[in-house]
Amino acid sequence: EAARKVFIRDGYNGARMQDIADEAGINKALLHYYYKNKESLFNLVFDDAFASFVPKVHAIFSGDASAVEKLCNYVAAHVELLLQKPDLPIFVVHEIHRDPDRFFASFLSKMPGPPPFASFMSQLMTEMEEGKIRKMDPRFIWMNVMSMTVFPFVAAPLMSRMLLTDEDTYITMLKERVQSIQQFIKSSLLIHESN
Repeated sequence: EAARKVFIRDGYNGARMQDIADEAGINKALLHYYYKNKESLFNLVFDDAFASFVPKVHAIFSGDASAVEKLCNYVAAHVELLLQKPDLPIFVVHEIHRDPDRFFASFLSKMPGPPPFASFMSQLMTEMEEGKIRKMDPRFIWMNVMSMTVFPFVAAPLMSRMLLTDEDTYITMLKERVQSIQQFIKSSLLIHESN
């Protein structure tokens, strides 16, 4: 927990074993006795953050649901994770900027099977060609979904002030917002018979 706090606050490069020991209220020698180096602690923090989420993502995007259903299921799972670990987006941003290849490789290593992202993009294109969803660059769809789920957590201190809410009210809003995001996805992608 102490390592998680320090990595989130300072990123991998800025975190020091002494800072983690201080946060945990122990001496550095004891920390080194249990954890050889900063890398081993980082891997534990990373595993804790994504161990249960990555298999969920894999199951969602590897399933038989429509593309829109997959996106809606992903939104629910992603927001649930971020509500449990609200500091996670800051940690991810630090690590993506520090070493995006390493971060993505670590993320993919938690997948229980082949990464489903290319097949999902293909599914989006197929459903567009079949007239089930509106034609647009599928990369924009993914960017929009990520923006809607991640930004409210990254900018929580600013957003809660701008919206004139306290922290508890803001958290309630984030929970309720899942349905709003899902409805937005459906409204912007699905082609209805009357159109």
